[in-house]
Amino acid sequence: MNFEKIRVVIADDHPIVSAGVTALLAKDEKKELIGSVSSGKELIKLLSQQRADILLLDLNIPGEDFALTIKKLKEVHPFLRIVAYTSYNHPDLVKSVVDLKIDGFLLKNSSKDDFLEALEQVKAGEFFMSKEIRLANQKPMKEKILVDGFQKRLCLSRREQEILRYISRGFTSQSIGNALYISRYTVETHRKNILRKLNFNSSTELVKFAVEQGLV
Repeated sequence: MNFEKIRVVIADDHPIVSAGVTALLAKDEKKELIGSVSSGKELIKLLSQQRADILLLDLNIPGEDFALTIKKLKEVHPFLRIVAYTSYNHPDLVKSVVDLKIDGFLLKNSSKDDFLEALEQVKAGEFFMSKEIRLANQKPMKEKILVDGFQKRLCLSRREQEILRYISRGFTSQSIGNALYISRYTVETHRKNILRKLNFNSSTELVKFAVEQGLV
């Protein structure tokens, strides 16, 4: 029987994850891994050269913020189906990513069967979400300790992330206010809230954090 294979790309900066996906897809005659990249820049280049059906996107790969990456990909490759492929299962992250109109949310600890089912379901035009995520988001969340930069970034609102970008570029509170049509005092309030949420004490720490998280 002739059929067209599902063409998959994975963007993940952990070699062992990419290797696992490669080995899994190599055993499935209905699917084909056409590329593996470890940064947003490499991803854009690959997709300009290869046609893919599904992208498995690690939300924390080096490069731009995942929201910007997803928006750009949807504009340039409107038929590409994007699946968030991550270890993070925080409700704030799930909501912010689903709001970007992606096609699936798959945890890296999913079973082999769930992984392959996700690809089949997404290719068929259906939204897929790991069962663990659905169950976790039905329960009240306890306060979580933010253990890494990516999780810390999730606690910032879109406005706060926007202001953080300006701060990291050396803009003053007044110039940020002018750019965003808000008052200098509002900017200062946001700055204080950002420092509090990230548990930082200085703008130097904010700039370093923004660079590490690809916000600039």
